[in-house]
Amino acid sequence: MNKKFSIIKINGFKGLALAVFIIGCLIAGFLIFPGWVCMQLWNFVAGFFYNMPVMTLLHGTMLWAIVALSMYALNKGNFAISFGSVVPRYPERDERLYEIMKQINESNAKLSSAIKKHNEEECTKEENQDNKLLK
Repeated sequence: MNKKFSIIKINGFKGLALAVFIIGCLIAGFLIFPGWVCMQLWNFVAGFFYNMPVMTLLHGTMLWAIVALSMYALNKGNFAISFGSVVPRYPERDERLYEIMKQINESNAKLSSAIKKHNEEECTKEENQDNKLLK
């Protein structure tokens, strides 16, 4: 069983600081900001009701996590965005390539027959010249 492993190499304090920064940005972008949006929406709607609790950023982040995990659980594997690689297949390009190769082979055959014919003519001319010299 051959498995490929990706290795991330971190050199020194700068590399460690960069890795922490990237992880922090990912957390802020995928958790904190959507949590802040959920908090703002909840607090906006809560303003229209009497005695509705107000959310903090922690509550908004937990609400976002509940929504995201629920969508993940109910989606059944058909995601709009997914990671992977697909080999595109272009049958019209394949057919066009076969047609071009066929034309190239035909032109090569014509060229080789013309070269053979030219060589035969040259050989007969040389033989005729040799025969004239021998007479």
